[in-house]
Amino acid sequence: MTNHTPFKLLKPSNLEFGAISFHEIEVGDFKPSLLEGVRLVEANIRAIKQNTEKPTFTNTIEAIDSAFDPIDMPSTVLGNYTSTNASPELEKVEEEMQPILTELGNQIILDKEIFARVDEVYKSRDQLSLSTEQKMLLKKTYLSFVRNGAKLDTKAKLRIEEIDKKSALLGITFRKNDTASINEFAYFVKDEADLKGLPEDVIQAAASKASELKKPGSWAFTLKAPSLTPVMQYAEKSSLRQALWEASATKGSSGGPNDNRLVLLEIAKLKEERAHLLGYKTHAHYVLEERMAKDPKTLEKFVSKLASVYRPAALKDVEELKAFAGKNIAPWDFAFYSEKLRKQRYGFSEEELRPYFSFENVMRGAFLVAQKLYGVAFKLRRDLPTWHESVDAYEVSDRNGKFLALFYLDPFPRDSKRAGAWMSHMQSSGFFEGKHRRPHVINVGNLTPPVEKGAPALLNLREVTTIFHELGHGLHGMLSQTHYSSLAGTNVVWDFVELPSQLNENWAIEPEVLDVYAHHYKTGERIPAKLVEKVRQAQNFQAGYTGLRQLNFISVDLAWHAEDLSSLHTAEDVKAWEERFTSQFKILEGPKALVSPGFSHIFGGGYSAGYYSYKWADVLAADAFSLFQKQGIFNSELANRFRSEVLEKGGSEEADVLYRRFKGSDPDPDALLRREGLL
Repeated sequence: MTNHTPFKLLKPSNLEFGAISFHEIEVGDFKPSLLEGVRLVEANIRAIKQNTEKPTFTNTIEAIDSAFDPIDMPSTVLGNYTSTNASPELEKVEEEMQPILTELGNQIILDKEIFARVDEVYKSRDQLSLSTEQKMLLKKTYLSFVRNGAKLDTKAKLRIEEIDKKSALLGITFRKNDTASINEFAYFVKDEADLKGLPEDVIQAAASKASELKKPGSWAFTLKAPSLTPVMQYAEKSSLRQALWEASATKGSSGGPNDNRLVLLEIAKLKEERAHLLGYKTHAHYVLEERMAKDPKTLEKFVSKLASVYRPAALKDVEELKAFAGKNIAPWDFAFYSEKLRKQRYGFSEEELRPYFSFENVMRGAFLVAQKLYGVAFKLRRDLPTWHESVDAYEVSDRNGKFLALFYLDPFPRDSKRAGAWMSHMQSSGFFEGKHRRPHVINVGNLTPPVEKGAPALLNLREVTTIFHELGHGLHGMLSQTHYSSLAGTNVVWDFVELPSQLNENWAIEPEVLDVYAHHYKTGERIPAKLVEKVRQAQNFQAGYTGLRQLNFISVDLAWHAEDLSSLHTAEDVKAWEERFTSQFKILEGPKALVSPGFSHIFGGGYSAGYYSYKWADVLAADAFSLFQKQGIFNSELANRFRSEVLEKGGSEEADVLYRRFKGSDPDPDALLRREGLL
């Protein structure tokens, strides 16, 4: 048996910049470290309660904000590990600890004596000499108590506790089921003729996967990169496309141990009950109260306006595609014929771009944009440990050489990693245990991996955009300059959090940027200017269909969180319910996809009643980038203002105030539709 250092994950690292000693962390370190952290947090909570001094901002609000510092590292690392490096042993620890950690949070948030102290400080706020950031911390602390049941009677508080514990466990179950359903699917092709149209590297990867799955001589296609997207775009064999489309469209809803329908129904009903206990009509009313959108009616108007433009444009897109294909289009046909139509109309195929988009070069391009805009530099540090051999660590410094952050990049898929791409922290910035610390930020992806060892990973345009998107989130975390960790970086309202990421996407295909990073991986030749121009001309290709598809996801989210769910009880109810609210956003004939059982953003993440945030922030990003287009895409004054008023401020001020200070006026609500060529 391995001997573990007691409470290893509570001790600060001796490595440079406080880099976490990932090479020393073992599964057995998590539970004892977390349990000891819980003991220390409980001691902090008792100290706040037993303090006989008059409540002040320091002895109450700041004390509450720092009370959970002892479990910050073990809980943060565990959460990131179960997303990027999962194992049954880790998942068991998470399942055992989640109820304990949820109860710990409720110990403080539902305590009458502690809330009385918070309430006293809040009522005297106008007499206190507080900074803008301190005022925001006070407001958020007070509201976190009220919005989590501090004013409820004992019976209702106990029910809130039960709901929070159960919801946390169900979220874990949902994510596990989703990952398992993706990992367990493989479609085998035995006849080489059925591979017609597929790029050679995709065919090679499929052969390697088949060998890995003990079926040499065949080709295995999965729901992960590099299978799904290339098959849908390029496979001439309709039955191959159909098989992968149906597997993707029905994951989590086909019965068996990984079926998520009843899991998501219980999650949604618990959120609804919680909202009712707190006096809100629906979970959406509860969530939106603290967002830029404010209420469901505002959001309904937002969606309705976009739908009025997207739907007719989408219908036109589909009719054009039907005419081009000379037949009706099934869902698994759309990407295939779209790629052919794009090639005919603009004179290029997306696959032509891959040789110019090697992963290493794309990262250099993304880092260059960060350097030119904000003066930050990324230095690869192979001497710093990481949690997996495919992860790279970078030292990030300012233009004056001052250390800003550690940045970890985990780009490629593996069975231990959940699907998708995201940004997170291993360590947030801000005041922590008496000292100010800088953040350790991570970007995670599931990009097309190298076909074979030593070969470059060649990406499609969507993956290139994803890199720029996630680095935008990363910069939001790395450049944070707030005092309090709870207000740092991406700790902003969720319909504002996507602004830095979606804004950063715009630089990905700027000619000046492409000229730097888009070089042929074999010849070193720069991407031809004519090809760049074709890519730019195709930017808004099928913008109506793409926009309507996003509205479909938003409508699924709102169906579960802005409506009365009392009539729903069975797995079949889930299907009928989703279809009821999404019919206006679906315009293709054929088997209907069921989005909900695989919708980890809203059932396994934090986006419930908030998936609209991507589209909301898209409007802000289009508006913001229009300024760069007018004043220069690397205009230093504008970039510095975005850095100082948005990226550095985190959640220390209201989002609309920060945006107006950056722009000098309110955002233009038509900016997105204008950029997409639909107005």
